[in-house]
Amino acid sequence: MYSRLSNSLNISLKIKMVYSKHNILLGHLMVFLSAFRSCYTSNKRSDLTPPSISKIADPKPIAGSKPNNKEIKELLKSVDHKKNDADFDFETTIEILRKIADAKRGIRWHLSGDNLIREVIDKSDSLYAAEDYVVQIINIYRAAKKICELYEKNGTPFEKMAHTFMEHYKYNEKETEDFWIEAVKDINKKVVSKLHQIILPNEEISSINTKLRLAENYVGLDDTHYNITTVFKINDKKFGLEDKKWLQLTEKQKSAFRNRKSANWYNRLDPFEQKLIDGYFHKFLEGNHYLPTQIRNVPGCRNGYQKRILAYDQNNNPTTLGRYYHSGALVSPTQWKDETITKDNWEEIKAFVKNIEFISLNHNILPPTLGGEEHIVEGTRRVVGDNQFIYIPINELGTLTTPMFKPQVNKLIEESIHLHNSKKNKDKTRYKGLSKAFKEGNKKDRQKEIENVKNLKDKRYFSTLHLLKEAAEKTDYENKVIHNFIQPRNNYYATIGSNYIACKAVLGEQNSTSSVLFSCKSGKDRTGFMSLLVDANMISMHDPSLDIDKGTKVYTRLAYASHYQFLASVNGGMAGRFGMKPVRNNEISRNMTNELFPKAALYTSINLS
Repeated sequence: MYSRLSNSLNISLKIKMVYSKHNILLGHLMVFLSAFRSCYTSNKRSDLTPPSISKIADPKPIAGSKPNNKEIKELLKSVDHKKNDADFDFETTIEILRKIADAKRGIRWHLSGDNLIREVIDKSDSLYAAEDYVVQIINIYRAAKKICELYEKNGTPFEKMAHTFMEHYKYNEKETEDFWIEAVKDINKKVVSKLHQIILPNEEISSINTKLRLAENYVGLDDTHYNITTVFKINDKKFGLEDKKWLQLTEKQKSAFRNRKSANWYNRLDPFEQKLIDGYFHKFLEGNHYLPTQIRNVPGCRNGYQKRILAYDQNNNPTTLGRYYHSGALVSPTQWKDETITKDNWEEIKAFVKNIEFISLNHNILPPTLGGEEHIVEGTRRVVGDNQFIYIPINELGTLTTPMFKPQVNKLIEESIHLHNSKKNKDKTRYKGLSKAFKEGNKKDRQKEIENVKNLKDKRYFSTLHLLKEAAEKTDYENKVIHNFIQPRNNYYATIGSNYIACKAVLGEQNSTSSVLFSCKSGKDRTGFMSLLVDANMISMHDPSLDIDKGTKVYTRLAYASHYQFLASVNGGMAGRFGMKPVRNNEISRNMTNELFPKAALYTSINLS
């Protein structure tokens, strides 16, 4: 069924940029910086040996209290329960495969309607599951069938191919990851070739491949989109990460869909995407789905979540440690010159939460024609306004730019001091010296007063606030030097951002303050990594005994709970693309590189070569 690999595969990640003559110097400098840190920022890949088509030895048995082999086998049986039907049930099959993948990771599902609780039963040795790639393949067949429907052709051939594939899957599900990577590429080529043969004979093969990827994102709207809570333990203490729906299109945005045939945003699209929008516009209007992050040409804020971090007591009652929001970019990356969509997306957010700050994790360098994200940063800043806008670049291309955060940090410090000195705080006399140290003192003054704080949670909070104060007191040049040269193995800008968001979220549970929303281009890779840092920060503030600074237990448990990786492969993410694409690590998270940035995340695009 699959073509064999003749040579060892080498998978590498390259930042593709095109420079004009006027950007040659900048290009050389960026290449230097990238090379300087390549050993720190790239995903370490194991040597990929060509897989054999024959069965390999069984993997290590699932141990402990994880879902056992029998449970997984029962799920495997149910995945092809309609194999004799004329139609292939793509949605049910994909949901069962996702459940199997999590079961192999030691995670049990509790699903009720669109509310999914993922309970981590036991830490797995690996987050790899063949089913992530199987979902990718099934979604390719589903997208091909949808393309047939768009052109009023019979999509049965692709349903038959899906049935045949699932029969092979039962015998190959224990094959190596390399085997499944090759299977995805091979099947994608065959599907593209079939589409060329029966649907699009006048199209270039590469163009059909691009259309297939786009259709893959639209057919994800046929799935149930979940409110997701992942529950896990650190030592004997139970925590939860909750991401749920919160955005609804405004009446203006709904009208833009209903009257799309006369709208500029619609008429400048490729006719193929117009067909997809026509087929799915009711899904956008009904409000039960996240807008997929790769669908970048339509009104609406993409991949938007409302996040809560929870701690449970002995009676399983949850307490909210903090909350924030995250999403894809407000700006449409493909229609950036027209800010109508950006403005309407901002109004969509403010319709739900009026007092909110926006943090961009993009890089404010180079226009989109040269592969840059300057249009995203500047477009967002213009629409949101400087008072509510923060710029924290956390990837390579932002290293030469100047972050924007100092006024907001100073305001956060004022709000924190005001809360602890308020009449509501019975211990306010204990914080007078601390208040004075933050307002008038220097670094040593603050450190001395923080050491005198007896409440460990407050001590952790003000220690984090102290780090923010230090960053705000430094010049822009000093911060750039720290980020690029003094701490090359760290991600100094990401630390600033996570400290700010964590403090803001924790403060928001005690006092009225503005909420925070942060985003990158897609809202899943840089945004997912930032969520990890923020959540670890908040959990550590809640329970300083977990000691995030000297150990990696909090980070490790968060990484293996795989909440962020799972979000990237469902809902507004792309089916089966489990995990985040590589982001510049910090000192602790680099120990979980393979867990946070698995190979399955790379195939949002699939080359035909």
